[in-house]
Amino acid sequence: MIRKGRDYIESIERNPPETYYEGELVRDVVHHPAFKVPVNTVASYYDLHWKEEALRTYNRDVGEETSISLVRPKSKEELLRLGEGLVKIYDFYRGFFGRSPDYLNLWTMVFFAHAEDYFGKHFGSKFMENAMEIYRESAKRDLFYTHAIVAPMYDRTKPPSQWDDPYIQIGITEERPEGVVVRGAAMICTAGPYSEMLWYLPNMRRDSDPRYALYFSIPTTTEGVKFISRRGFQPREGGEFEYPISSRWDEADAILVLDNVLVPWDRIIFYKKPELIEDLMWHTVSLRGWFNWHFMIQHYSRLKFLAGLAMTVTEAAGTNAFINVQEKIGEILLYVAMNEAALYGSIARAQELPNIVRPDPYISISASHFNMKAVPRANEILRLITAGASIPIPAGAKDFTNPQERAYLEKYMAMKGLDALERVKTFNLLWDVIGSEAGMRYEQYDRFSRGDPTIRWAQTYTEVFKDRKEQFTKLVKEILDQMPNPKA
Repeated sequence: MIRKGRDYIESIERNPPETYYEGELVRDVVHHPAFKVPVNTVASYYDLHWKEEALRTYNRDVGEETSISLVRPKSKEELLRLGEGLVKIYDFYRGFFGRSPDYLNLWTMVFFAHAEDYFGKHFGSKFMENAMEIYRESAKRDLFYTHAIVAPMYDRTKPPSQWDDPYIQIGITEERPEGVVVRGAAMICTAGPYSEMLWYLPNMRRDSDPRYALYFSIPTTTEGVKFISRRGFQPREGGEFEYPISSRWDEADAILVLDNVLVPWDRIIFYKKPELIEDLMWHTVSLRGWFNWHFMIQHYSRLKFLAGLAMTVTEAAGTNAFINVQEKIGEILLYVAMNEAALYGSIARAQELPNIVRPDPYISISASHFNMKAVPRANEILRLITAGASIPIPAGAKDFTNPQERAYLEKYMAMKGLDALERVKTFNLLWDVIGSEAGMRYEQYDRFSRGDPTIRWAQTYTEVFKDRKEQFTKLVKEILDQMPNPKA
């Protein structure tokens, strides 16, 4: 069943996750000022599926219609439909709101696709069945998943197992017949306070201690699951006029705390084999390839929006005729074109496996890593080409309701290509992207959501293209071999 927005809101109203905000337990997540924006945005995601027919499709793996983000592609044509469906979703968000239900839908679908050749092969038939049943449950109920990965930043000089308390990172404290008990925390659980389900998948590269090697899915309302939310960036009164981005696509980030949570055995897909994480991330499952493909699509939509914003503000001011401004807008358009090429190239060169067709990981990972610097650079360009004009904007919509003040505004705030009201609206939009709390949060997230950009760019050499090294060095070696050696 593909839900509608009201179905999701009713679900969260009935069963809100245990969330703390400014020292208080949140009783009403749906209407709380810090969460009502993202709750409504998630609802709009579900409703979008009923406005855009391409987002709904028959899913042969569950025998009914589901979101396209849950459909396992078995051909390049189906992968293309999936990619273009995700572009529709992120064009709707203008490339913002990355922790939308489709993001983890993709993960759940990929785990299902590799239930036999990865989870069953390495962990046994029970774990294989778990991966399949969790997927079917998610697809049939159209659940909203979030996830957590990163351990708290307690002491990066030591692995978590050597910290004063080894259960600062989430780890197994006890095995029981009905499941395992886990304790610890994870950072940056975006959407936790208004999600229905949680995937927990730790970063095993920081510590290979088996107690941490646990991947599982549980409801966010499970006893002992708690969220401590960061301060919300919800707009003040008059929000949509002053904050057109924050009022639509602000996301809430939270700290996830698991306080002696019992995880049933049938919710676990990966257990106590840390040596297998590389195969999941890079090889058989190629999860890193998939989630970077998704990031690439998000940022492709964002860059199109940023290019449009750059054109709008400079054409209104007439600065688009300046060569230095044209160069900078051209730079954003280069990023747009490169992402468009990466999207369709990753599909054209997709890896066709018996159980799934997946986008070319060399292209999707490289493009996503590139965008860790390209998207913040596009924001910087918007700051440069608008200079001080982005700052002197009236306080709010009420400035236009005072007739005497409005007369001044209409005379002095108009631009060559925009009247005063449209100019203020345009520059409010600009500021919300490049200067507001929500805008700066997105920029920081874009830089670091996949880790340290230095490490990720280095991994393009050490990991992503590792098995293709000989292809490149051979091109050099052939020339070196053809060069004559001096005679003794």
